[in-house]
Amino acid sequence: MIDRYKPVVLAVALAGALFLASCGKEEKVHESWKTPDPQAIVDDSTLNSSIQGALKADPDVRHLDVRVESHNGTVMLSGFADNQAQLDRVNMLTWMVEGVKKVDNKMNVRGAPAPADG
Repeated sequence: MIDRYKPVVLAVALAGALFLASCGKEEKVHESWKTPDPQAIVDDSTLNSSIQGALKADPDVRHLDVRVESHNGTVMLSGFADNQAQLDRVNMLTWMVEGVKKVDNKMNVRGAPAPADG
């Protein structure tokens, strides 16, 4: 009669062992299923000041006259750079500021023809 319940006892023991083995482990969830953490909301004037500060702190672009306008994390840059490297540097420094969601860089290189809109 004991042999008769042996498969049931083994199945229950196996189920218990599997249950205990899974306890304490964090469930792995695919990145696309996770809700992103809300970013800190930065007001427009603080964002403008932070970007201007970052540009003034960089020796490669501190002398440039860059106009910064922002609206809800979208930043528009305008002005002139001496070369493409400076223009790229301004763009990169702007993206590095916390709260920036999008950069619309309307800056031009001095002496280069202005890009046609359209």
